[in-house]
Amino acid sequence: MNRGLAILYVVFCFEMGVLLLVLPWHSVWHKNFFVAHYPWVSALAEDYFVRGAVSGIGLADIWLAGFELWRLRRDLGLVSTPRKP
Repeated sequence: MNRGLAILYVVFCFEMGVLLLVLPWHSVWHKNFFVAHYPWVSALAEDYFVRGAVSGIGLADIWLAGFELWRLRRDLGLVSTPRKP
C-alpha cells in the first residue's frame, strides 16, 4: 500500500508541476470567473512576475517528483542493494 501511495504521489506531483509550468503561458489563464469579475485579479494574472512565480512552483513540483522517484528506486526494485560480506 505504501508503494502505491508513493507512486501516486510522484505522479500527482509531476502532473501538477507540468500544469503549473504551462498554464500561466496559455490563453486559458485569462478565461475564468475571477479574472472577469475582479480587476485586481486580472492585473495579477497579466503580470509576468506572477506567471514566472507560478511556473517556478511548477518546476519545483517536477523536481520534487523526480527526487521522490529517485528516493523510492530501491523500494520499487529498480536498484539492487549491495550485500555486506
